[in-house]
Amino acid sequence: MPTPLRVLMVEDSEDDALLLLQELKRGGYAPESRRVDTPDAVRAALAKHPWDLVVSDYRLPGFNALAALKLVQETGKDLPFIIVSGVVSDEDAVAAMRAGAHDYVTKGKLARLIPIIVRELREAEQRRENKQLQQEQALQSQKLEVIGRVASGVVHDFNNLLTAISGNAELGTLALATGHQAAGNLDEIRQAVERATSLTRQLLAFTRRQTLDLSVMDLNELVTDMARMLKRLVGDEIELVSLLSPDLKTTKANTGQCQQVLVNLVVNARDAMPQGGTITIRTANVAPKPDAAGAAPASYVSLSVMDTGTGMSGEVKAHIFERLFTTKEPGKGTGLGLSTCQDIIRQSGGYMEVQSTVGQGTTFTVCLPQTKEPLKHRTPPPANLAMPRGTETVLLAEDEPAVRGMVAATLQAQGYTVLQAGNGEEAIIVVRSHQDQTIHLLLTDVMMPRMNGIELAKQFGALRPGAKILFTSGYTAEPVTFQGMPAGKVPFIQKPFLPSDLARKLREVLDNLGVP
Repeated sequence: MPTPLRVLMVEDSEDDALLLLQELKRGGYAPESRRVDTPDAVRAALAKHPWDLVVSDYRLPGFNALAALKLVQETGKDLPFIIVSGVVSDEDAVAAMRAGAHDYVTKGKLARLIPIIVRELREAEQRRENKQLQQEQALQSQKLEVIGRVASGVVHDFNNLLTAISGNAELGTLALATGHQAAGNLDEIRQAVERATSLTRQLLAFTRRQTLDLSVMDLNELVTDMARMLKRLVGDEIELVSLLSPDLKTTKANTGQCQQVLVNLVVNARDAMPQGGTITIRTANVAPKPDAAGAAPASYVSLSVMDTGTGMSGEVKAHIFERLFTTKEPGKGTGLGLSTCQDIIRQSGGYMEVQSTVGQGTTFTVCLPQTKEPLKHRTPPPANLAMPRGTETVLLAEDEPAVRGMVAATLQAQGYTVLQAGNGEEAIIVVRSHQDQTIHLLLTDVMMPRMNGIELAKQFGALRPGAKILFTSGYTAEPVTFQGMPAGKVPFIQKPFLPSDLARKLREVLDNLGVP
């Protein structure tokens, strides 16, 4: 069956146009055409009708192919433009190709026309597909940028809440008598906040591509520490099994983000087994294999999460690491999980693999490079460790009331005098209203309405030269820069923090211990 083809002919000879149409029909096309021979006619035809192809004679009375080509280009339409002329010099042909013509054919060799048309139509279609793909990628990038901005704001608010929760939980623990039965409940709250903190930092790493804080870690310890929480996540209908290698080597990665990877994989496994089943978490040493660049073989440790669920088709597997791709119902999945997990593992020098069979389950395997650096075993602080005390005056600028109240109560209990402000402008008013009182330190949130913490610190420093400044934020873990001080050297404590952490950091800054 002939292929439809819409052809605009820029040709002053009706006979030559008929010869072109006959050649197109012999080539398997069913041409729909219009012949034009003036600039105005070319403009009108381009404006009124969609065309697949433009075929132009080189010379017309008062007109030529280069002028016709320019009119086509002015429309912005990507149309193959082929010159068909009785006589065209090599110089003219080269000039036309440089101007944007796709090819040329002499009228005595029309047999060349059909292969050229086939090629140019195919390449034009490829260009259109590439353009559409670029537009889709740009739209996807815009969506992710919006998600990043929203997520950063959510993380800021969430970290403020976590600061208030964890701070009051620790204060409650300190107020209880030794051995009180509520101490265990408060400790559960503290551990939950630690896991929530890992989630927020992982989200920031996704949205801002932060450099990870890597440390030597044991994947067996990771799984063991999270066992109770993971069991609660999967519920009673699912059996959770851990098979941990007794001689597992260590790796260097970010502990909090590895926790999030494990949580994400276990939650996905749970969701793949709506009727219940078994999730198996396995660790192992991985045989050395060359890296992607063909360098010397590298040794890895692996963390696998295997389920007995529904499995995935090949088509689904091909998309699972794409951002915003999800097979879950609306409201039950963002499509960020596996993509973010893969980013985290890659930043740590590792890789992820997946094996899945429909109806038989899925296994995700995370492989991280082995390290020869020694593992630093955790040494938890002694119970009821006294927080450092002080008698100095602290100006506290914090826009979240729950955080401000908790911090003020903590510092006052440790002997400090605390002046409070809900934003930067209020803090400056407080400074000016206490002219006769020494203020030893400004503790300020970085992100506040009306005046942020950086601007507040500048004005405070001018009003009270020599006073110390300690920044805090739940918005970003990136180093704060202030008055030319090197990144990472500005006194800073990341939210959420515990009262004991704040008390120690405050004392460190006031005593100038390792602080510029």
